[in-house]
Amino acid sequence: MRKKYKFLFLVLIIAFVFALGLCLGSHFAALDGGVHRILKESELNAESFLIEQQLIETLGSDCGFSQDRLAALSEQLWKLGVMLDKESAEEELGEEGYNFLKRKFHLMQIKTYALYKKLEQNCGKEFDVILFYFKRDDPASRQQGDILNQVVNDLDAKVFAIEFGYSPELKFLEEYHEVASAPALVVNFEKRLEGLQEYEAIKRHLENG
Repeated sequence: MRKKYKFLFLVLIIAFVFALGLCLGSHFAALDGGVHRILKESELNAESFLIEQQLIETLGSDCGFSQDRLAALSEQLWKLGVMLDKESAEEELGEEGYNFLKRKFHLMQIKTYALYKKLEQNCGKEFDVILFYFKRDDPASRQQGDILNQVVNDLDAKVFAIEFGYSPELKFLEEYHEVASAPALVVNFEKRLEGLQEYEAIKRHLENG
C-alpha cells in the first residue's frame, strides 16, 4: 500500500513539472518545427490519455484501445529521441534550445512511463517496461543500449532511456528508484539492476515478473 501511494505522489510531481514545462514552452516557439511539433503532439496525447483513464476508472472502457493509444505515444517519443540524438541537433537548435527541448523530452518520457503504470492498474494488463539510465560517451551505456534494442525487438518491451544526472528537475525519479550510477535499469517499475546487464539476464527478469 505504501508503494502505491509513493507512486501516486510521483505521478503528481510529474504532472506539476510537466505543467511548468508547458508554461515555459511558449518562450521557445521559434525552435526547430519538427522537434517542437512532435513534443506538443506528445503532450496533448498524454493529457488526452489521462482523461481517458479517468473515464475508465468511473465508467469503464475498451482497454485495448487505450493500449494502442499509449503504444502510439511511445512511438512518437522514439521518433523524437532519434531527432534529438542527431549529431547536428545541438547546432541546429542552439545550445539553450537543445537543452530545453531535451529536458522536456525526458519529462515526457517519464510521464509516459507513469502512464503505463496507470494503464496496468486500471486494466489489469501487465506490460514489460524498462527505465534505462545511461551516460553519454560511455561505452557500457552504449553497449547496454544495443542490448536493449534487441530486447525491444525480441520481447516487445517498452524502454525509456533517461540520461543520468542530466538536470535537477529529473533527479526526483533517480531518487525514487534509488539509482546512483549508470548504466542502470528499472524493470517493471520495481526491480533495480545496476551495471551492464546481458540480454539473457534481462530476459530472465522480465519472465520472472
